[in-house]
Amino acid sequence: MSKIAIIGAGGVIFSQNFMRDILLDEELRTREVMLMDIDAERLGHAATFGQLIAGKLKVEARFRTTTDLHEAVRGAKYVITIFRSGTIRHQELEYAIPMKYGVDQVVSDTLGPGGVFRGLRTLKHLFEVLDAMEEECPGAWLFNYVNPMSMNTIALSRRAKTVHVIGLCHSVQHTSRQIAEWLEIPYEKLHFVAAGVNHQAFLLKLEADGRDLYPEMRKLLAVPEIYQREKVRFEIMRHFGYFPTEGSGHASEYIAYIRKRQDLIDRFCSNDFPKIDADGIDWGTMGSGVTGASVEICRRLQLRNERDLREYLAGTREIEIKPSAEYGVQLIAAMEKNYCFAANLNVMNHGLIPSLPPECCVEVPCLVNGAGILPTRMEHYPEQLAALNRGMINVQLLGAQGALDGDRRAVFHAIAADPLTAAKLGLDEIQAMTDELFEALRSEIDPRFFR
Repeated sequence: MSKIAIIGAGGVIFSQNFMRDILLDEELRTREVMLMDIDAERLGHAATFGQLIAGKLKVEARFRTTTDLHEAVRGAKYVITIFRSGTIRHQELEYAIPMKYGVDQVVSDTLGPGGVFRGLRTLKHLFEVLDAMEEECPGAWLFNYVNPMSMNTIALSRRAKTVHVIGLCHSVQHTSRQIAEWLEIPYEKLHFVAAGVNHQAFLLKLEADGRDLYPEMRKLLAVPEIYQREKVRFEIMRHFGYFPTEGSGHASEYIAYIRKRQDLIDRFCSNDFPKIDADGIDWGTMGSGVTGASVEICRRLQLRNERDLREYLAGTREIEIKPSAEYGVQLIAAMEKNYCFAANLNVMNHGLIPSLPPECCVEVPCLVNGAGILPTRMEHYPEQLAALNRGMINVQLLGAQGALDGDRRAVFHAIAADPLTAAKLGLDEIQAMTDELFEALRSEIDPRFFR
């Protein structure tokens, strides 16, 4: 019977989603599911939450817990990584130090100085998971949700001997649903093809009932309540022809055209339509690209999640029982039950998008069934999109090389290749910023960098 291991299960949102998705599936809930986290208290809370879901569904939960990584992955067929490396303080350093030098970031988890160093922090632990899998469950599937997705997927894939590495993100699902809402089209009628790299894939085909929806998308440029929530994405569509699959806050960090001057930030990244939830978290700040928005949102979100968990455990908050939009459990179900499922996943390129480097990570449509995961080759990928992607890929390839080799020069080269950093700083400034980040995050990254 196929075992599933969830690494980082002491977290709140992803962990709850996966436990719920597993328990909602009549077949998968009979599988052994191992919950692993380094924090025993949080792990215990996760297990209790799983039992609460099972109780509401009136089913048995076969969840086991451990703080031992090797025990968690031993004999597993599927390993899902959802952990957060370090703390919000480390995330804050990855934002604040580049900002001191003039590199203005929003999320700093995918590209740029913050994204590269987040990758170094994260890969230190992802390598431990991969190595344990090679020892305890060779040939298993590693489904990684941890950012920076492309840099992590490249490094893990290069290090892996038998383990199959797949990167998962929800950008495509969320964007396609967003578009269906904007155009007032039932989601099941929306037909799309998305491809590119993670956080910078594009909707190459967008149709409903056999008609091209791009003329209607272009009309949205003149609809303030929609355009002004996603100015960066709509400007990319205006100038490059296709709509990207990641929000404006993220998207603004990956190109050199938006965040290099304050007047451009003011014009394209202002929060004109705040999106404040019941807890006072303004999601519009990150969505539109307000400077440093992610650090503040993550700080507030952590407090909210801790409160929600306390209320769930106390029985004062109702548990929702509905499947999530995440791919993870859906992939496992399709592979175990041998039915066809389509998903946009992050895999090594190897010619899937011929105009991109073969050793990069691409996000492409994949067919999933009992045979495994079968990526689709994307012919005739628009060259202007490939040009944008290559700006990200340069950073990802060099950052992955640095993480694999413990090579400070490769890390410097990665940050120097970043489009936004190159638009703002000279080489000596980039070197000084990189050195400062190394020192500030010394305790969190591989000690080989300091030999």
